[in-house]
Amino acid sequence: MNLLLVVPTGLLLPRLPACRAPVSVCMREGTRPGSEVVHSYAVPADASWSAETPLPEALLLLDPVAFPSLSRARKSCRRGGVLVNGREARCINSVDPGDVVELQQRTAPGFSPRGKPPFNVTVLLEDDHLAVVLKPAGVVTHPPPGGATGSRSMRTAIMHALQPPPPGTLGALYRPHLVHRLDKPTSGLMLCAKTKPALIALSAAFADRTIHKQYVAIVCGRIAEDSGEVDAPIDGKRAVTRWNVTGRHRSLRLGGGHLTSVELFPQTGRTHQLRRHCAEQLGCPMVGDTAYGGEDAGSGLLLSAVGLEFGHPAAATDAPRRVAVAAEEPTKFAALRRHEHARWLSFHGEEGGALMTDGADGNGPSDADVASTAGGQRAAERRAAGDHV
Repeated sequence: MNLLLVVPTGLLLPRLPACRAPVSVCMREGTRPGSEVVHSYAVPADASWSAETPLPEALLLLDPVAFPSLSRARKSCRRGGVLVNGREARCINSVDPGDVVELQQRTAPGFSPRGKPPFNVTVLLEDDHLAVVLKPAGVVTHPPPGGATGSRSMRTAIMHALQPPPPGTLGALYRPHLVHRLDKPTSGLMLCAKTKPALIALSAAFADRTIHKQYVAIVCGRIAEDSGEVDAPIDGKRAVTRWNVTGRHRSLRLGGGHLTSVELFPQTGRTHQLRRHCAEQLGCPMVGDTAYGGEDAGSGLLLSAVGLEFGHPAAATDAPRRVAVAAEEPTKFAALRRHEHARWLSFHGEEGGALMTDGADGNGPSDADVASTAGGQRAAERRAAGDHV
């Protein structure tokens, strides 16, 4: 079927550049700005290669280590990482005997954020390959579909907070990538990659469970045991969490009179794993976690990631280097314990204050949670004067 294109009088159409590549699409000539050729292959000019071999298949034959599958080869072609005779090539292109195939890789970072940062991000560790930052509670890790709140995401904020890797760094990413996620109400440590090799290595480490994470939380109710492990599936997948009690506290309004401070060590990474294990298996939902039965204390979710330990991706394979990063728990944790302690003392007096908090062994108060007993003293004075408390 023939189509007739009607152009209104006086309208000039832009002239397209001539396609001089011996394929059906024009290809960019030379490497991309900020990229360099890192590997070069010469296609044998003999009978072992047939003419017009599809480029993805040629990559498998030229370098089966770098391209173990067709999908890997096609992805590299789609992303413009392959040159054929000095021009960018795609999956639809072919290779002939005598051609030169090159792989280009970004060596100059491209992230140069515009405008002001949506919020400040604390950077605890940073080098040319990665960074560890503190995510505040109440912001998303990645913007939702449509980008309605994209400017209030960690993905946007870290572009302002981190320095790009030096020019010439192989695999420099066009923007820093967050390697994992934290829920919107959760605060704490997040790991960022600044180069593609670091991103691949750290993502693999999370998948292999070689990255160790530590969280702290305050839960509603009293956990009687001092430590343990929860091994209960979530959405049909195995989920394991180790936990330690670090303090037990009294409260007039939360947890039926009891609160418990815990350390949590997830061994797997299921959605809402820590929140669901505390609520459904330990019977003590987190303070502020109304989605799973927790009571709201007006301070949001009392859950924070405070520890990360991982192998540095740039370390030599024969000399691995472990990196450990720790953060203090948010101030709202201690503030809640002090507030609930003071309220308990104001009602029960000093004799009831001894029941308010004890260490994980149950034998004495926790130094971090012992507050002033002024409230109990005032209550005792009111009782002596005949007032009702």
